[in-house]
Amino acid sequence: MKVENIYKQKYVLTTNYYDPSNNIGVQGTLDLFQNIAARHAYLLGAGREHLEKINLVWVIARTEIEYVTYPETPLEVEVVTWPRPATRFYFDRYYKIVNSATNEIIAYSRSRWVLIDIDSRKIVGADRYDYPLDFYYEEEPFNHTFPRPSVSDNVVGNYTVRPSDIDENGHLNNSKYGNIIYDYLDLQKGQKIKSIVINYNNEALQGETLTISRSRDDAKVVISGHKGDTIVFSSEVNIQ
Repeated sequence: MKVENIYKQKYVLTTNYYDPSNNIGVQGTLDLFQNIAARHAYLLGAGREHLEKINLVWVIARTEIEYVTYPETPLEVEVVTWPRPATRFYFDRYYKIVNSATNEIIAYSRSRWVLIDIDSRKIVGADRYDYPLDFYYEEEPFNHTFPRPSVSDNVVGNYTVRPSDIDENGHLNNSKYGNIIYDYLDLQKGQKIKSIVINYNNEALQGETLTISRSRDDAKVVISGHKGDTIVFSSEVNIQ
């Protein structure tokens, strides 16, 4: 099988991909990206079953999404993904969602992944694994480095991790953070998410309770989750 440096797949966005305002939701967006990233990784020989043979597993470190248009439901879209060359520890992957009917861009995104040794649970360098690609697709939708969200100390609630939140790595699935963040955004009628950055700092396990903090400065909302003194995630959302 020919190894491709870019992968595309069609999806029909049903109502479960949308938020109550009928905009594509953060969790729905993250679900799309998680699905297509896993599929492309498998085709590249970098899927879970491949990496487990060399005692490694993928873990997401951060993600950024910029929404461009806000189509109505239902809708067929094409989701596109491509990896970039690894640095010493980081594997960046890019995405875009395209309206199949109009060819308009709905969203751009990127995620940063690291490889974890299954036994030590520590990050390992890219010298342990690299994609089997001779050259990489070069589209670069972002002209800035990954933002680093600040951390709020204004406590607004709690979230207990449920069994349905857990992924195959045994911790809170990265897409589930989308709904946690959305629940504490307090969006007003007509407001939409323009962009979001999420840093995944530490894992959260089933039954653990996260303390949720939030602060707002005009159109920017900072939401973070802690367990004790440990930061689990931090996020920054820009609203329009």
